[in-house]
Amino acid sequence: MTPKQLISGSRPLKIAVFSPSATLTPHFPTELDIAQQHLDAGHSVEFFHCTGQLKNCDHNPDRSPQLCSDCVGRRQMGLELLSPQVPHSSFSGESRTQVSIDFDCLENLLAYKIDDFDIGFAAYSSLVSNCRDPEPNLIQHREQLNRSLQSAGQTYYQTLDILSQRSFDRAYTFNGRFAALRAVLRACQKSGVDCYLHERGCDPQHFDLFKNELLHDIQSTEQIILDHWESANDRPDRETIASNWFQDRLDRVEKVWHSFVKNQEQGRLPDTWNPSQRNIGIFCSSDDEFVAIGEAWKNEIYPNQVTAIHRIAHDLHESNPEIQLYLRVHPNLASVDNERKTSMLSLQSPNLTIIAPDADIDTYKLMKSCEKIATFGSSVGSEAVYWGIPSVLLGPCLYQGLGGIYRANSHEDTLNLLTSSLQPQEKTGALKYGFWFQTRGIPHQYYTPTGLFDGQFKGQTIYAKPPKLTPWGRLKKNTRRILSSRSQSQE
Repeated sequence: MTPKQLISGSRPLKIAVFSPSATLTPHFPTELDIAQQHLDAGHSVEFFHCTGQLKNCDHNPDRSPQLCSDCVGRRQMGLELLSPQVPHSSFSGESRTQVSIDFDCLENLLAYKIDDFDIGFAAYSSLVSNCRDPEPNLIQHREQLNRSLQSAGQTYYQTLDILSQRSFDRAYTFNGRFAALRAVLRACQKSGVDCYLHERGCDPQHFDLFKNELLHDIQSTEQIILDHWESANDRPDRETIASNWFQDRLDRVEKVWHSFVKNQEQGRLPDTWNPSQRNIGIFCSSDDEFVAIGEAWKNEIYPNQVTAIHRIAHDLHESNPEIQLYLRVHPNLASVDNERKTSMLSLQSPNLTIIAPDADIDTYKLMKSCEKIATFGSSVGSEAVYWGIPSVLLGPCLYQGLGGIYRANSHEDTLNLLTSSLQPQEKTGALKYGFWFQTRGIPHQYYTPTGLFDGQFKGQTIYAKPPKLTPWGRLKKNTRRILSSRSQSQE
């Protein structure tokens, strides 16, 4: 989508921005940027937000009054920077319909829906992310889970009410994966109002939008990637741009998120590395982001990565003892403490070397030194394709249908692929993946980032409590406001 497409319309549009989550940078400034672009085009904008009424906040799960107050303060300052000023209102503290709570069975939780709203998955996604545990104990975390369910129910029904009472043409909200945010998406889908989910773009200067679907929706995002590649068919530098994404990853360039390999010692392999062996790398994923999306992310071969690695190592040791497996536990798990990680680090087999998440072994040197690699959806799987390393995929992911990988369909198929002599596959699919990540998104017009989590909107840092202005500072601020108001009236 281009800036022109963002605000396109044959008539003035009525825009609703649903912001039940915290006012974090860059996401809240992105909402302000989107709102201001629509205001510039003559559209009307209205914000709907939380000022502490929702039962749960994913960014304040302990319900700290200070964090809540800071969030309210940042929102107030940010909205005051919009020109002209826009109406805004808070969600109420109650839901017109009660939701089910006190689930002690994961199967029942994930099956729980309101209308077509997968509220069980939505609440579970919030819980998993807050706990950083793909298998949190529902009894132990009952209170937080119940609050996520209630928050999702509140947001869903109140969004339905707002959309039924007002004729909005379009709605915006952030991400859509978490409890209250997915409630907005599902309410919009039920009401027939287009919902645009905003996320980070290719770099801090861009944001991306996903229309009526989660970024994590495999089928729709795969089509977005393919369409994005085709739309650049006349660009002679298309493959060069795509290649730059893979090189940036190798060079530890931080563009959208932290580089998980920047603290690794370049070129370092495990001390036990023996180049005369058949060495295969297994790169696990930090699966808390994807485990609660929906059925499309269910691994049909293995119940989880720990079980998969245990079975693979055991069976390969029996059939092909000459193969040595190197398990690179995802660096993102370095600060995580959960049973899944403990079990993974405790795996033992004569043919298995485990590389801890905080070990300074070079992920890319390991990848390039292996005969082949296997992943459960980590981006390393696509990166290996680009660098000419046979890549075996053992689970669902966004690049699974782009080509270039060997995809296992059963445990027996996994063993066959890992023991066979595989050749690198054609890398066009990887280039499509890299090109999308390197170029996706819409440029910010009013938000100027100064880092991954810092920046200014219209030259202003959004504070919870802005510093007191001197008399001269107040005069300048009032002068800018008067000039801005006059400018708007003359347009």
